Amino acid sequence: MSFSINSNTGSLQSNFSLNQNQNNLNKTLSALSSGDKLSSAATDAASLAISEKLLAFVSGSGQAIQNANDSIGLYQVADGGLSGIEDNTQRIRVLTLQASNDTLSSDDRVSIQKEIDGLSESSLDIANSTSFNGINLLDGAGGSEGNGTFVTQTGANSGETQSTTIGDIRPSIPTVNVTTQAGRDAALGNIDSGLVAISDTRATIASAQNSLISNIRNTSVGQINAASAVSQLRDVDFALESANFSRQNILAQTGAFAQAQSNASKSNLVGLLG
Repeated sequence: MSFSINSNTGSLQSNFSLNQNQNNLNKTLSALSSGDKLSSAATDAASLAISEKLLAFVSGSGQAIQNANDSIGLYQVADGGLSGIEDNTQRIRVLTLQASNDTLSSDDRVSIQKEIDGLSESSLDIANSTSFNGINLLDGAGGSEGNGTFVTQTGANSGETQSTTIGDIRPSIPTVNVTTQAGRDAALGNIDSGLVAISDTRATIASAQNSLISNIRNTSVGQINAASAVSQLRDVDFALESANFSRQNILAQTGAFAQAQSNASKSNLVGLLG
């Protein structure tokens, strides 16, 4: 049987095991302290890459949901303005019918015309002033292109958008003159055309809102599923990691003892030979 004094193989082996156990212990401690078992790319590079993509989707989906809610708010403001214009136009129609009856005098029709003019002016004011975050909504100049088209980023990825056009509603506000027979004859046709245009615009806005609500629901489901997948990949199982910590701690202590014994054996051998 031979002994080597210059190279202590047992000590080298125990030192290697000790370092390995210490690295494992450090990883376990990092996971327990951070709650993230992928806190370092060295732990599992593939899982870390997947989880980072999922996290980007989760955060992007959150912003997309916020975008959709903001756009719903914008459309609600626009619809509120259109509702006011529609109410005024309906009142103008009633007044026009009233003025068309020959039981009224010329003075009566002048009084009705004053009310109609006030309603038309009110509708124009609504069309010019209805805005969201400083953006005019009913003059056909809203949206990033200034053409009345509003784009909502509805998803976490490029190209996931919704576009809705709200045109200039001002031409739909009728100009009515009930003080003359010709004016009264032309009035109802103009009023009804305006009401159709207003109603169509409100229907477009309602459809956009419903689409966004559906999108929010679907995006939320995808976000929850992605967050769950991230949790599976990254969240620490504290019971398991605590057991690993105890195991690695015991191995580290055992390794340190083994290395000390190996070094002591070498010292004893040198002493015997000396």
